[in-house]
Amino acid sequence: MNRFLKVLKSSKILLPVFITSLLLGAFLFFYIPYIMEEGLVKSIVRHSKNAVERLQMEREYYTLSVVRDVKKFAPQLSFDYNHEGVNGKLPFPTTTIHDLSRMYSKRSDVKFSLYSEYPFLNRKDRVLTPFQKEALKMVKKNGGLYYKKDFVDGKPVLRVAVADYMVQQACVDCHNSHKLKNWPSDKWKLGDMRGVLEISTPMESAMAEMYSSRNRVLFTSLAIMLLLFVYYAYLLMRRESELNSEKEELSEDLKDLSAHFDRYVIASKTDLNGRIIYASDRFCKISGYKAEELIGKTHNIVRHPDTPKELYKKMWERISNDKTWAGELKNRKKNGGYYWVKAVVMPLYNHKGEKVGYTSIRQDITDKKKIEELNRDLEKRVEEEVKKNREKDKQLLHQSRLAQMGEMISMIAHQWRQPLSAISSCSLAINVKAKLGKLDKESAVELSEKISEYSQHLSSTIDDFRDFFKPNRGKEETTYESLVKSALSIVEVSLKNRSVDVRLDLQCDALLTTYPNELKQVILNLIKNAEDAVVERKIPEPYIEIKSYSEDNKAVLEVRDNAGGVPDNIIDKIFDPYFSTKLEKNGTGLGLYMSKMIVEEHCNGKLEVENGPEGAIFKITLELDG
Repeated sequence: MNRFLKVLKSSKILLPVFITSLLLGAFLFFYIPYIMEEGLVKSIVRHSKNAVERLQMEREYYTLSVVRDVKKFAPQLSFDYNHEGVNGKLPFPTTTIHDLSRMYSKRSDVKFSLYSEYPFLNRKDRVLTPFQKEALKMVKKNGGLYYKKDFVDGKPVLRVAVADYMVQQACVDCHNSHKLKNWPSDKWKLGDMRGVLEISTPMESAMAEMYSSRNRVLFTSLAIMLLLFVYYAYLLMRRESELNSEKEELSEDLKDLSAHFDRYVIASKTDLNGRIIYASDRFCKISGYKAEELIGKTHNIVRHPDTPKELYKKMWERISNDKTWAGELKNRKKNGGYYWVKAVVMPLYNHKGEKVGYTSIRQDITDKKKIEELNRDLEKRVEEEVKKNREKDKQLLHQSRLAQMGEMISMIAHQWRQPLSAISSCSLAINVKAKLGKLDKESAVELSEKISEYSQHLSSTIDDFRDFFKPNRGKEETTYESLVKSALSIVEVSLKNRSVDVRLDLQCDALLTTYPNELKQVILNLIKNAEDAVVERKIPEPYIEIKSYSEDNKAVLEVRDNAGGVPDNIIDKIFDPYFSTKLEKNGTGLGLYMSKMIVEEHCNGKLEVENGPEGAIFKITLELDG
């Protein structure tokens, strides 16, 4: 028991629970009788109202049945308040209420009474008690009902007063015409309150039973509460013991955490004037100062000249307004070196919520800053290298154009051979006919028109080649069909001479916003490579298929052949610069490299290669607008 009391006194959990239990018991001790008494009062009031209603119903029956029949069938009988023992007289309806009230009061402990502010003359000497006066007043105020606990002969009773209204016209007529009335003849009307019926019910025995029930309920509840308290006290004592052990462990952990925090976290605290009142070991180590050299100083002691004053000004403005500041700072070491920190500075408050200073937690980001500096230097070097590579790309593009120009000159030769032969034949025919004197006007006109036609064809061919090599200064709208047909117009003679069948399946008619001439060079290069492949491999029925289609908001152009495809050991290298499968035939190895660079860097598209069932498939993919 002593141990229990000792634990109870020292426990932060059990003592509040014990006190709460006592308060709850005291509360129940007084609250249970209160609610039981309230229920008892309500029950008595309900029964009292029912008793009044029965009395009123008896009076109503007497008035409507007995009085009416007497007046009709026995008019010699009269009604009087003084009816007892006198032949030929019956009681008034109200007198019956008085008589019944006396009778009920004699036969039980419940007392009935009827009284009014306006008695007949035969009751004019009656004096109302203080409660009766109060009841008449309060019944009017409370809507016809008033009850109150009172003491009669030293014993508790509940006095219930219920309004008695004029509900029958016969009652109104009687009260307005009776010879014993003490008021004007027209005073009463239906619905007026005539007086009150009071029922006084003893409460002593009911209260005794109530307190007895209260004690049984209370003692049972207290016994249960005591058992529960003992049980939970045991559990709480055991849990409290565990919590105390855990608290000790947490205290040790907190000490270790505090030690680790001091050792590894750059932290400090200042007063409201910014003077350092705490500096962690890590702060001392990284700055090179001892704690006693920092205490009492401001952070200006580690401020680096490279850090602008405006930064500190903004920081102080923010924390002075009770806000947190976060940012990066370059600090100076004691030896003149520097270090970078990512700092969070915030106001410091005491347990009352009063601001007492500022605290700062910082993270060493010196290595990060050095890496950023290296990255900036690296980016600069990369930019320089990219610039050099772009110059190289321009040279490669120039070489590629020169190589293409060589091929173009060869194509021009093929394109011009037939028209020149035709012009030569026409010229020879004019010469021969002129020498023989057979050059008539019609022949001269016909032959000259042919020469003009062939000349225009040659001029058109020159324009095509010139436009082909003219660089685009800006993007233009075009279609795959226009680009393909323009490229084919340059190589169609060569393809016919080599018996290469060209199959077109151009289903994509979407407008492309791109560089048409550069893209034509790529398409021409792919067609020429396919032509060379089918010729070199001596394919029996060579063909080149060019198809276009739309897919996932992209425009796709494919150039296929039936030359057997690209060998697997070199398919990943064919877009590399200077890589060629035609070195023995003066291949430069720049065509596909420049084609990929044009499609992917200039036109923001994609150039890919794969092997199909019969040969290589080169695919150009461009994004569609919108």
